[in-house]
This record gives sequence, structure tokens and C-alpha cells, in this order.
Amino acid sequence: MINRREFLNYSGLTALTAAMPVLAAEREKILPRLIPGTSESLPVIGLGSSGSFRDEDLTAAGRLLDIFLEHGGGYVDAGGVSRMSVGSIAQSRNASDQLFIGNYLDPRRMTAMRSEAGNVAKGQGKAALDLVHTRGLAGYRENHGLYLQLKEEGLVRYIGIARSGAQNFDTIGQLVVDGLVDFIQVNYSLVEPEAAERLLPLAADNGVAVNINRPFINGQYFGMVSGLQLPEWAAEFDCESWAQFSLKFIVANPAVNCVLTETADPKHAIDNLGAGYGGLPDLATQKKMLELIKGL
Repeated sequence: MINRREFLNYSGLTALTAAMPVLAAEREKILPRLIPGTSESLPVIGLGSSGSFRDEDLTAAGRLLDIFLEHGGGYVDAGGVSRMSVGSIAQSRNASDQLFIGNYLDPRRMTAMRSEAGNVAKGQGKAALDLVHTRGLAGYRENHGLYLQLKEEGLVRYIGIARSGAQNFDTIGQLVVDGLVDFIQVNYSLVEPEAAERLLPLAADNGVAVNINRPFINGQYFGMVSGLQLPEWAAEFDCESWAQFSLKFIVANPAVNCVLTETADPKHAIDNLGAGYGGLPDLATQKKMLELIKGL
């Protein structure tokens, strides 16, 4: 299967992304979207937990975060050792307040969760963790009280669940309806559009923020569009690459607060961030985009 680097080289987009820092610098800022029920907003393009963060490669991760911060990025998803890698770099740049960091914390004894939350917040230069969620969907309802207590004690600002897979959407939707989450993180894209049928409208109706994972289906998307020319009508919504084609489709859904892009390559990061500028496809164009990808 073709990977993204090979795809960029094949399609000639490497030169485009190399030129994009200047283009992005001339624009105002990435589109922000309000967290429901608050006056706080998140830039719509975020960073997932890339290999450079997980490998604790602070040099590579630092370059990535510098680009992200320079171009107005805000949300970084960080699990495991990435929490401290991101925190260390953010503090070294005096950027802790600029970053909104999504953390993962599994349920345990309250004393242990409280201690971990405090230690991670200190490592990230935060008075409280911005967001704590868990991938443990099965036990979230049972353990909701633990997360709520962290929030009530001022150790955490937002809580939620992060899980991909359409088979989980009904369960996540019930958590949304029952008011047990501030954020959900789910998969939604041109290849996996099912969340738009019920889950994303439920989140919007119930004031729950939505972060999106798997925008490129772990790279499979680039294999699907390999060798194809970007349609001319993509220019109508300021789309300059196939990566932006996917990201702008996702961001066009008003329920989406932020889409998480996972890369360790600065050129890819710049290309992804470009999706946060300019226009977005309308409903008719979104339908045309879906039809194009389904026809591949």
C-alpha cells in the first residue's frame, strides 16, 4: 500500500507543502470553533499523538509543535509518555496556555487518579488538565463518578470518551444524551461517514464537543486517491491537496470542533493545517465529495 510520503512525491504535492509556510503565514488564523456552552474555542485542525511524541524524540516533536504553534494550532492529543513530551516542549516555549491538551486517564482508585492528574498537569504547566478521556467505553458509565470528581475538584476541566468504530456509536450516543460527557472523540471521514447520520447531530443537540480521529483511515485514504488529479471544483472551497480534501469535508460538519491529524513530518503538518483556512464545502459539494470517494 502506498504511504503518504510516497503519495506526495508521486503527485507533486511535496513542492506545494514546502511552499505553504509562507502562504499560511499570510492568512489570519485557523478557523476556530466554540466548545458548546462556553466562550472557549478550538482551532479546527489538531495534532494526534504522533510517533515523535510517543518515542520522546523532543527534537522532532519540538519542530512539529513549533510549526503547529506558528500557524495557530491549539489542540494536541496526548496519551502515555506523549503527555509529558508535549508538556515539556510546551513549557520550554512558554506555550502551555496556548495549547489545549487532550489526555487519557483510565479509572482506578480515586487517590491514584487524583495523583496522576496532578502530576501530568504539573508536567504540562497547567493548573488543571484541559481534557481527560478514556478509550474504555465499557466501563465509562460505571466509573463516571471518578471523572466527575476530578472535574469538581478542579483537577480537570472537561471529561469524555474516545473510541472509534461505528459499532460503538449507539453506546456513545446514549452517554451524550444522558449528559455524562463534555467531549467525544470518534471517527468520521469521507471513507467512514456514518457518524453524521445520528451521533454528530446528537452531540450538537446536547451541547457536547466532538473531536474526530482517523481522517485518513491510517493512511488508506491516500492509497485510494493515488494517481488521481484533485478535481478542479476543489478550488471553490480553497482546497489545495487531497489531505485538505478529506479534512475540509470533516470540518464542514458544524458539530465537529477539531479533527486530529497524526504525523511526524513537518511538511504533512503544514499541509494539514492548510485545511483550517479559507472556505468549506457546502452540503451539495459534500455530497459530491462523498460520491467521488465512494466511486473509487
